Amino acid sequence: MNYASWIDDAWNRHPDDPAGVLADTATTGAALAADDAAVDGLLRLAHHVAGAHLGSPEHLAEGRALLARLAGHAAAGDAARASAALFDRSLALTGGDTQATAGLAEPEAVRVRALAASNLAERDAPRAGALLAEAAAAAQAADLPDTHPAVRALAVAGNNIAAALEELPTRDAATQALMLQAAELGLVFWRRAGTWLHEERAQHRLAMCALAAGDLPKARGHAEACLAIVAAHDEVALEAFFGWHALGLVEAAAGAQAAHATASSQAEAAFARLAPEDQAWCGVSLQKLRTALP
Repeated sequence: MNYASWIDDAWNRHPDDPAGVLADTATTGAALAADDAAVDGLLRLAHHVAGAHLGSPEHLAEGRALLARLAGHAAAGDAARASAALFDRSLALTGGDTQATAGLAEPEAVRVRALAASNLAERDAPRAGALLAEAAAAAQAADLPDTHPAVRALAVAGNNIAAALEELPTRDAATQALMLQAAELGLVFWRRAGTWLHEERAQHRLAMCALAAGDLPKARGHAEACLAIVAAHDEVALEAFFGWHALGLVEAAAGAQAAHATASSQAEAAFARLAPEDQAWCGVSLQKLRTALP
């Protein structure tokens, strides 16, 4: 097995076997890594698995030790060593070390807080929300350029947290509040860090999160904003499909049969324009829309 195959397989199986993937990263993954980019990929995997999926003090310590070993890997270059330092601070903060950002320039502290918030989202929503709010406020106060990595880090963290929490079968009040907070911050920072596509997808994410929270007017507004962006950019089939899919689900939840039928018809039309490989994975979403109303 080569590195590319191994890392793809590791990401695919890490939700079901995080401890096994963390151990394999130190052995098989490290043996297959041949350049700085490959080591950087291992660092990202190790940080995510140890911080977001495992999270115990013992696993956080194991993750930090692995980061240190990978930073000393023969193939590690400047990018990997910088990532190792950033991820180590994030795991320390995840574990409750209040000095984890001490001595960092504010933009780097923003990135560390955003990473730690992502790690904690499914285990400690109040703390994750506080870290995310601190990071966003610091980024705004620092008046960072839109191209700064910290701005993108907040956009990514917002999206990832919102997506993960939206998929939960149930959410308590704190988790629901974090889901919406993250989706809203994702939109704010993707408007700065991304393209129209990032902004459009952030609108879609916020629509789906608001729907999950039962706020139908908010969900409808963001689904319509998503579709307005799609309409302004040549009605790209995949984006149009998910925009109409979101609006259709909102109208179904509202019991608006005519509006649901209109959105469903538009989604069907966009689905017909998809490439076969996209139709294969979008079919489940289409079926959910078809059956959303009796």
